[in-house]
Amino acid sequence: MRVAGAVVVIAVLRGGSGSDLARRFTAAGAAGVLVADQNPGAAEDLAAELDRPGCPVIGVSSDVHLPSDVAALVHTAVEHLGPIDLFCVTGPDGERIVSLDELPDHLDPLAELLALVGDAISEVVPPQRQPVASPSASRTAVR
Repeated sequence: MRVAGAVVVIAVLRGGSGSDLARRFTAAGAAGVLVADQNPGAAEDLAAELDRPGCPVIGVSSDVHLPSDVAALVHTAVEHLGPIDLFCVTGPDGERIVSLDELPDHLDPLAELLALVGDAISEVVPPQRQPVASPSASRTAVR
């Protein structure tokens, strides 16, 4: 995975932190980093701390569970930093880094990215137990 000169997007899920990833990428020579965090103000504070000449860091409040938010942060990253090379999702239980040069040229890049983000989220967040139906719900369903 090439980091030097790469434009990186880091999407932080609730309970996660993008600070370690952002620090690693800026130290490795990324050309720019966009951090998107569900926690209002967290990404903006991190960006203010890490932003420097040669590696601008942008922080936005965003929820990558929402396709419209993913589209908006992709637009913001491309507009301010250039084409995205690496898209990362980090949560309380891990991280996943996707290299966008692996995307097939013939597919809609945003649609494919949305699918990859969904896959990445499922990898870094443990599966939730299925809710057990309450007895009253069972009786209602039988009627």
